[in-house]
Amino acid sequence: MAGPVKVEDHDALEDVFATIQVPIGLLNMDYAGNNIRNVGRVREVLASWNSVRTATSGAAGKQRSELKLLGFADGRELTELGRAASAAGSRDEVARMWCAWLQGTDDAQLAAINQRLLVAKRVFTQFWRLQPEVRDYFLANAESPADRETLKTIELLCNARDVVQELSLDDIQTLTPLLEQPQRLPQFVRAAIADYQDNKGMRGWDFPDRRIVPVAWREAAEMA
Repeated sequence: MAGPVKVEDHDALEDVFATIQVPIGLLNMDYAGNNIRNVGRVREVLASWNSVRTATSGAAGKQRSELKLLGFADGRELTELGRAASAAGSRDEVARMWCAWLQGTDDAQLAAINQRLLVAKRVFTQFWRLQPEVRDYFLANAESPADRETLKTIELLCNARDVVQELSLDDIQTLTPLLEQPQRLPQFVRAAIADYQDNKGMRGWDFPDRRIVPVAWREAAEMA
C-alpha cells in the first residue's frame, strides 16, 4: 500500500490486519510467564533474590524461571543484567537496563533464552516508527481506562508490517471497532487476536509499564 491510508478507505484499513505477525507482542514486560508481568514485580523479586534463589518451593522455582525468561537470572544466579537491576533505584531505571540489554544482545542469544524476547524487540521498534500523534496519544493515555480500546488497537498494530507506520490516529480509531467483528478480520489471525483480546491484551493496564517501557526503549537507544 503506497501513500497514506485514508480513513474512508475501509477495505484498505482492514487489509492492515492481514499484516499482523504472530505471536503478538505487548508494549510492556509481559514476556515471561503468568506471575511476573511488570517492572515493579521484577524489582520485588530481585529485592528478595537471596531467599528466592535458595527456596525449594514451586513458587520460587517459577519466579526463577520467569526471571530467566526475561534475562535477569540463569538458574539460581543473577545475570549481569539481574545484578545491575537489583541495585537500580526505580522502575524506570530497571526498564532502561532491560531495554538496553535487549538492544545490545545478539538475536541468537536472545532466542536461546526466550524466543518471545525477539517479539519484544520487534514490537518496541515498530512503536517508535508510528506517526508521532499515535505515539503521543498512547503514551499520554496509557493508564486511561476510557481510551483502552484505542490503546489496545495501537499495541496490536505494533505487530503489523510497515504499512502501520503511515496510519493516523483517525485511521486507528476507525480500525478499533473492527476488532469486535471477527468476520471482518483475516481468518489466519482471528484466533491470535481473540486470544490477545481475552488474555494478554487485558493484562497490566493498571500499571504504568506501557508508558515506562516504550519510553525506556527510546532512551536506551539514544544512550547507545
